[in-house]
Amino acid sequence: MRRASAALLALAISNALVTCEPTQSTDYPPNDTGAPAEVGKRPLELSPTEFAADLVTPGGIRVKTNGQYKTEAARKAAALAIDRYWNEVRICTAGVERPGDTDVRDLTEEFPAHLAVEIANNWKVVEGPATHRTMQAFPSIARPGSWSTARRQEDALYIIVVPELSGLGPQMANELNLWLMTNANVPPTADLVGACASVACVRFNYNNAPSQAWNECKE
Repeated sequence: MRRASAALLALAISNALVTCEPTQSTDYPPNDTGAPAEVGKRPLELSPTEFAADLVTPGGIRVKTNGQYKTEAARKAAALAIDRYWNEVRICTAGVERPGDTDVRDLTEEFPAHLAVEIANNWKVVEGPATHRTMQAFPSIARPGSWSTARRQEDALYIIVVPELSGLGPQMANELNLWLMTNANVPPTADLVGACASVACVRFNYNNAPSQAWNECKE
């Protein structure tokens, strides 16, 4: 059962997280969000005509790579890394939700089949003026002049992320929160976004040098 009021609450929680990220106009924040949501205007899941996936991870997440993983080995490594991010978010969710809440548990297990992830092709390696860290990033919509590594669409289960996948975990937590708040019979009471937004970046077998972020991700 979908509840418009619950969806609005989810978006308010997600927006609060994103807008609190410290940033400078010439630096890049770890997360970003697109245009304000219009609840009820469209289904959460993007249809095949809206999202032309060319890769599906073993966990069922649809991915549009824009041809940026040049070998089958790189595509497989990226798919496994995306699933690993999802597994980290799923485990976190299980730890903060109400014990025995089968509605939330079942919706959580269903979530990957509805999520769409696109690998951005308008990125470049940028250096933060304060941190001097280099990272793949693309222009921010929410903060013109800034850079982002991942962005989500607030009215659909859609995330766009750089090829090294930096920032994917927190955005998955945001989209899962939207999915649960929109579809659960009893909206979750746990602060899923706050509890599960610190998923560390995952290093996988796709060398994005000279991007410093990839080198610093955990094995």
